[in-house]
Amino acid sequence: MAETTGPSWSDIPLDLAGRILRRLPDHIDRIRFSAVCPQWRAAARRPPVHPPLPLLLLPDATAYSLPGGEPFHFAGCEGYTDACGNWLVFLGDDACFLRDPFTNATVTLPALSRRRVQHVGGEFLGEEMEKLDEATERLDKCKIIRCSPHLIAAIFILSGGDMVGMDAIAVCQPGANSWWSVRADHQVPFLVDIVYHQGKLYAFDMDALFVVDISTDHSTGDPWVSQIQQVIGGLPTPIKDLMASYLVESCGVLLLVCRKRGYIIRWGTEEQGDVIQLASEQDRFEVFEANFGQSRWAKVTTLGDDQVLFLRRRCCRSVCVSHDEVPGDCIFFLDKEYDPFYPCEGVSCSCKVYSMRDGKVSTESTLLPTVSWEQDMVWATWLLPSELK
Repeated sequence: MAETTGPSWSDIPLDLAGRILRRLPDHIDRIRFSAVCPQWRAAARRPPVHPPLPLLLLPDATAYSLPGGEPFHFAGCEGYTDACGNWLVFLGDDACFLRDPFTNATVTLPALSRRRVQHVGGEFLGEEMEKLDEATERLDKCKIIRCSPHLIAAIFILSGGDMVGMDAIAVCQPGANSWWSVRADHQVPFLVDIVYHQGKLYAFDMDALFVVDISTDHSTGDPWVSQIQQVIGGLPTPIKDLMASYLVESCGVLLLVCRKRGYIIRWGTEEQGDVIQLASEQDRFEVFEANFGQSRWAKVTTLGDDQVLFLRRRCCRSVCVSHDEVPGDCIFFLDKEYDPFYPCEGVSCSCKVYSMRDGKVSTESTLLPTVSWEQDMVWATWLLPSELK
């Protein structure tokens, strides 16, 4: 008598398999789903599937897959110093490079000390270039972003030599020998963030938003900063209440997220060396949309039921969600992240979620990994997994 076999998992219609997939916001669960059989892998490639939730990558290369996933070691992430989007930054003496840990793609960049400086004088950008003395210069608080396959931009603060505390914007092509940088001087006094939005580079200095025009040298093909213009002025929230600000591109618009202080500053006695003491309170957030037509910030009271923001200094993500397990209209953030005004490196850091609906902060959400880590010169970051191919 011939054996008969029952139906297999591969017999499930692709439409039904796709409905199952849409209930899996966890990137690791989606990988497991696609490994069941070729038919399910085909279902994982079919649109529309909302992107998975980001991974939380810690400085020791431990990663957590949201919501509430178990930790795993993310090979190849050891030694990163920062992140820009999905690209991890690795710094060396003679060069630095970006690496996508999901695809292993690598972009080589010049060492941050190799710069040709273009001075700013009023509204006119001079053409005088100079090579900085690398022996007396170092870089601090650098943010690198990959604008396109042909353009990398960065902001940094110069310290040492005769340029102490000067902010600068730098641009280069991947593989170039040096950066073309512009000293902002008094035009942009304290740069805190940059973002590439709708084909343009924008910089924010805690008071105003500037557009940074990039031109190309026709003889060499090198990009350079040709003009910096203010497009929106006036910080929409009092700076005394502000802990940090983040530029985030979400659904085609540029958002400014203002995080207000979640702690009280208490100065110690002279014997204590004026140590800052932190008393925990609840953080608050205000969100504004850039209205370029009216040159102003417009307050936003909701992100939308299908939108979630993941904040991190120098690397923010906006994710569309449509899962019962993941509430929309909320902000994920790291609680004791770097503060440009009151740095608190070395303290224990963890994840929290802020609801735009009721203004409350939660640390008990099942979405969050139960983890804390010691913050140092390398920060945890959010990585947004690529769609399954």
